[in-house]
Amino acid sequence: VALFSSAFVGKKERSRRRQRATMRFLPSVAALLLAAPTAAAFAPQSRGSFAARANVGTAPLTRMAEGTVDNGPPYSGPATKPILDSVKSPDDMKGLNLQELKQLAHELRWEVLEAVSKTGGHLSSSLGVIELTVALHYVFDMPEDDIIWDVSHQCYPHKILTGRRERMSTLRQMGGISGFCKRKESKYDSFGAGHSSTSISVAQGMSVAKKMLNKRRNNCIAVIGDGAITGGMAYEAMNSAGDLRSRMI
Repeated sequence: VALFSSAFVGKKERSRRRQRATMRFLPSVAALLLAAPTAAAFAPQSRGSFAARANVGTAPLTRMAEGTVDNGPPYSGPATKPILDSVKSPDDMKGLNLQELKQLAHELRWEVLEAVSKTGGHLSSSLGVIELTVALHYVFDMPEDDIIWDVSHQCYPHKILTGRRERMSTLRQMGGISGFCKRKESKYDSFGAGHSSTSISVAQGMSVAKKMLNKRRNNCIAVIGDGAITGGMAYEAMNSAGDLRSRMI
């Protein structure tokens, strides 16, 4: 009897707790329903819906150099890329002014985003060198000058500016263009890498060779990131280049 009584009292206590919890919950639900104008407020929201609720809608995210506006849904790029369309090789960049170079970088960034979203690949590393790639190809004259990309996983903007834009849809695909620099793919690919910490020693070797051959121009540029520069070969190359006073960047 004592056990039965204890169990009965415990059951009644649990029942009262559930009732109290329900009474606290129902007013909260009612308040939410009254605050929401329609039931659609509780439906899953798309990226565009969030933008609309934030009064963003389909407002342009960027403006073109000529005053035209990007069209399309949020997070979309420019509808047209007139400056990038005019660049078939780095030589086509030489006549651009500073504003046009900035616009070229903007168009190039979206070109990389759109290409990699379809094929996959190294996105962040390529986005990180957009402006640097534009500047290097504007200042230097490839293929007479040599730009060596360490690892070369960041070479997508370089590929687009050196005549391979139309083939970016084949990036890393069977029979397509490589995800790294490849000498047999383009005369603008000075060195084929795929591994880190080699660019400085390669640039030094090219600089020494050009000096021995009495080349008129001797510009060798190594582009290396903070991860690759931790490799021992990079430090050895910097020590050697400092000792030989090689002409290189």
